[in-house]
Amino acid sequence: MNNNLFRATAAAIAFLFTSNGAEAAEPQHPSVERSLVVTGQGYFPVALRLQDGRIAVVLRGGAPHVGIEGRLDIVFSTDEGKTWSRPTTVVDSPVDDRNPAFGQAKDGTLVVGFWRTARYDNKGGYNENLDKPINTWVTRSQDGGKTWSEPGQIDVSDIGWGSPYGNVLTLPDGRMLMNIYGGPVRRPGEKGVRNEDNSYLYRSTDHGRTWKRWSHPGPKGFNEAALLRLPSGTILAAMRTAAAGEVWLTQTRDEGKTWSKPTKVTPAKVHPADLTLLPDGRVLLVTGYRVGPFGVRGLLGDSSGSFDWDRRFVLVNDATNSDCGYPSSVVLKDGRVLTVYYAVGSKDRPKWSVHCGAVVYRPPAKP
Repeated sequence: MNNNLFRATAAAIAFLFTSNGAEAAEPQHPSVERSLVVTGQGYFPVALRLQDGRIAVVLRGGAPHVGIEGRLDIVFSTDEGKTWSRPTTVVDSPVDDRNPAFGQAKDGTLVVGFWRTARYDNKGGYNENLDKPINTWVTRSQDGGKTWSEPGQIDVSDIGWGSPYGNVLTLPDGRMLMNIYGGPVRRPGEKGVRNEDNSYLYRSTDHGRTWKRWSHPGPKGFNEAALLRLPSGTILAAMRTAAAGEVWLTQTRDEGKTWSKPTKVTPAKVHPADLTLLPDGRVLLVTGYRVGPFGVRGLLGDSSGSFDWDRRFVLVNDATNSDCGYPSSVVLKDGRVLTVYYAVGSKDRPKWSVHCGAVVYRPPAKP
């Protein structure tokens, strides 16, 4: 199995990359307010505005980027991101629970998809070649995140393995779409192809209880995909390439049955992406930035989701190494945007250590 999540070993993840090759003189956003969501954890955050008005973020705790004790937690804000609740557990099995996708069904149920791997040796080192279980799950909460159901397994046997990512999209008719990436589709008994990522959409018609593979947004070589439905009904998918770590954009006008040819948005090592619809109809793309200075960048597109990378702006640029990013955004009631992200360290705020942080800003005006 080629899982992009563990392409680097735990030792490589801990290595502090330098900023050689960084792009010079990036535009700085003039009014970014930063705050701490949680410290000591916070990998892979996914933010969501709930139907009751709260903001919720599902994130990783219990272990570093790679670790068998990994679990998924949730935090809430009732004051537009000014303060956050203490983390409470969504799922915590004896092995590594990781890589959340998060959404809310039309009936109000909170839905979290995730990936679970037991492929750790007796010393706690990850080894994808070990013959230990890997599987994909979903858990749901019908009381606003207070309690969570016993996870139910999602059948990804035809793609070998499957890792969820990002916001789960709920369509107006109640159907839900979730990005799950894995290997190529194979027939029963057929061996999977190693070292090949594929991005898929899985669909639920029962408020996130069960899921089936629905479509394949891009050619092979893509994995983590952010989803956004425009008022026109067009769905955008901002996908990460497995090889170079670029973000490419594709779209569908038939709810995911067919997709346009992907177009490149970002250079290499700029990933993964999140898409947000702004009140004025424009589309905001935020993405991790692993070129250096490390952190998060924002990029405004038009109402159809067309982007020009040269018009990016800096949101975070003080992460201590490239193990950072995974931004996720919600629009605040005053029209500003809150973007959460993770970093294993901050040059400007060293006491934050490993953390999930937040930036609040007003998107640049239309030119």
